[in-house]
Amino acid sequence: MPKITVPDESRRSCVTAPKPEVDPTSGNAPEDKVFDMSSADRFEIRSCDRRRAAAVAAIDAANGVAP
Repeated sequence: MPKITVPDESRRSCVTAPKPEVDPTSGNAPEDKVFDMSSADRFEIRSCDRRRAAAVAAIDAANGVAP
């Protein structure tokens, strides 16, 4: 059976979420934006990373490569 190749990009973590703009004078970001962006994006990043890692591990296992 031929080996399946995995692109190098597949071995990297999912892209991190964009960060809200920080007020240069206070060094703080608007609380509502921080909460909205982080709660939704963090869930997506975690689930993306789990799916990505599982797919790469399955391909490596099929190829007989130790993780």
